[in-house]
Amino acid sequence: MYSSLDRADIAMKSPTDGTVEFVQTDHRSAEELEQDRELASLFLLIRILHPKRMVEPGSPEPNVRCVFTERPPEFIREIVASAGGRIVFGDQHIPDDDLPSPRPLDQVLANAFHALAVSVAGEFSTSLTLEGLSIVEKQISLEFEPLDEDEIAYWSAIVKLGAFAGELIRQNNGGRWIKVETGTLPLALETSFRGNPASVNPLGKAIKFFDNGPEDSVISLVKLVTREP
Repeated sequence: MYSSLDRADIAMKSPTDGTVEFVQTDHRSAEELEQDRELASLFLLIRILHPKRMVEPGSPEPNVRCVFTERPPEFIREIVASAGGRIVFGDQHIPDDDLPSPRPLDQVLANAFHALAVSVAGEFSTSLTLEGLSIVEKQISLEFEPLDEDEIAYWSAIVKLGAFAGELIRQNNGGRWIKVETGTLPLALETSFRGNPASVNPLGKAIKFFDNGPEDSVISLVKLVTREP
């Protein structure tokens, strides 16, 4: 399932050198991926980066193979190249030298999070403001489905809310999205808090919000981080 963000679909270990290969599948057509471009980009980034931290320390660098039903669009191929994955579609493998030139991962992450936040603002007819976050949090929570009932809806809600909140922090405090080795999902925001460097996890806070309710509101995190000393 293309929306399984906290695990790999398949894991295989080479009996010769111990290299682990993870397989992530996506049954959607190229057209469907284009129509869901903003969310598909972040889902794919997470699904490549998360398995890479699932191997034991000292193990060989794992491979992540992304399997599609047909040749994926250019933006997907660029993400896979930049995140260090490989592509298979049908019975064909796209060689590494046939993938687009990889861009720096932090640049790819910045573009993906910003594009999704803008898309979410448009979806809920609001803007990237604290008031807009209040609207997004409320509306998404009304449409939310638990993980065991609708995995796509669950992770979509978390990634949308986390991206919107994180970009609001970044808009106010500056910073960049980075890959991390801890937490449910492998991405966090490196920013500032009261003038000092800080690491903030908006995606993790979104998970807590949907698990625990208003006491873990994402709004409270954004207010705390963006408040002046």
